[in-house]
Amino acid sequence: MKALITILTLLFTLAATAAGQNRCLSSDDAKKVIATIGAAAGENEKLRKELLEMRDEREKLNAKIAVDTEKNQKLIPEANQLGQTQLLRVCGLLRENGWPAREAVKEDGFQAFLFLISNSRDPQAQSELLPVLVEAAKKGVLGNSMLASMVDSIRVGSRMPQIFGTQAVVRNNVVYLYPLLNEEKVDDWRKLYDLPPLVTQIRGLEGRYLMPVLKMQVMSGAPMLQRSNKKNAPKSDTDLLGITDDENEPVRVETKLVSLNVRMLTKDLKPPVGLGLTKDDFSVSEDGVEQEIKFFSSTEQPFDLVLLLDFSGSTFERRGLIKKAAQRFVEYARPSDRIAIVVFATEIRVVSELTTDKAALKDKIKDIDVNGGSPIWDSLRFVYDKILKENSVGRRSAVVFMTDAEDGSKTTTFADAMEIVRRHDTTVFPVYLGRLKSFSEYGERAIRKAQQSLWMLAEETGGEFYKADDPGDLKGIYEQVINQIGQVYSLGYEPKNENRDGGWRNLTVTVKTHPDLVVRTRRGYYAN
Repeated sequence: MKALITILTLLFTLAATAAGQNRCLSSDDAKKVIATIGAAAGENEKLRKELLEMRDEREKLNAKIAVDTEKNQKLIPEANQLGQTQLLRVCGLLRENGWPAREAVKEDGFQAFLFLISNSRDPQAQSELLPVLVEAAKKGVLGNSMLASMVDSIRVGSRMPQIFGTQAVVRNNVVYLYPLLNEEKVDDWRKLYDLPPLVTQIRGLEGRYLMPVLKMQVMSGAPMLQRSNKKNAPKSDTDLLGITDDENEPVRVETKLVSLNVRMLTKDLKPPVGLGLTKDDFSVSEDGVEQEIKFFSSTEQPFDLVLLLDFSGSTFERRGLIKKAAQRFVEYARPSDRIAIVVFATEIRVVSELTTDKAALKDKIKDIDVNGGSPIWDSLRFVYDKILKENSVGRRSAVVFMTDAEDGSKTTTFADAMEIVRRHDTTVFPVYLGRLKSFSEYGERAIRKAQQSLWMLAEETGGEFYKADDPGDLKGIYEQVINQIGQVYSLGYEPKNENRDGGWRNLTVTVKTHPDLVVRTRRGYYAN
């Protein structure tokens, strides 16, 4: 830890020098402030009062935005400007008073100081302030988690991926975690800096905002970080941090086929009849570049269909209807379509592996008897890992996901679930079984979050989101879903962009001969 902190000091001293004219602290200013850390300090009520007033002003504006983030978008630039102004004032207070020791400003004043330096998007000022914070962490008067948060804030402000995953932004009623430098190692790095696992932070954000949390795919305008082969070339920031690894290098592999399940709807969102489309009717573009379609499959090709059923305690009153709906799915499925059934409660259980034996499937559905918790996103991961990956390779697939979206997963977040579906071409059809109204504002927001999460799964994979407004609505949903699956075409192409760097590729599919049709397919994929 001491070595990493020393490296951080070097890194951001260099960054501040490179930035040009100081706006927060010069190197001499920083040394003077550092000299006061740990020194005896008398009570400074004037400083405490100013820190508290600035914090209260910012928190008041934050609370106003949080009431309705979508309606109050215009206040966000105001909040950003206020944060920048307040940070520069904090820098001035440090020059005037030295380090704000707890005995000088009391605990609430010190927490206000930490709030003000972390709630700002001014990477240059933060870079100039960071050497002071590093020394404070060394002397034990500042937590390492605060240091990690500041490092991430500086990197995000400089359009670079964050290291520890502490930074997020709210957009369109979704909380987006800024891109990570290395997701596989982030928990190791978080542990070094006294932070809990990333899944804990994501769940905290979900609970705080009552919004879905996603991992941002790319950061627009982010600089390309490249290594130099020159012997005397300066080290990159990750080299200096001691966390470099070859996984960040672009890896070239043989071009693989990108597969898409594509379905069409009329303008009134109904399946069209009798199109009889061929490969030549379609156009596929990746990041705006048209691709050559190499593979085409018509609607007659069979599907692997997984029924994923929520049997947690919160669905107890709907168990009979869920079973009946599942049996009707089986009845309406085409003879060539294989069906698997997975249920979840306290445990995740495979009721039936993929099969075309409809009689056996209906008997097994009738005998389902489980109860308990609600590991929704764990169960979706299970379906992809244990059913589709192992038994459905090379076949078209879909998941019908019947749930109230009240999650109790142990290891998988909604953000993880979205990453899982993005890496596959399986179409997801969520059916929401939960409450539609609540008598409290909190309850209403929780319901919106649940429905929005399921809708986003469908939107991401080219599926359709259904709500069972009334228990009787389940009777018609199976017919709609089976009908939708029967309208799916499959396309495949070899990407012209052969760089397999893990980056996100946006996809667009159109029907050239029927420009009035609404096309549904997955929004993109990771080029791994």
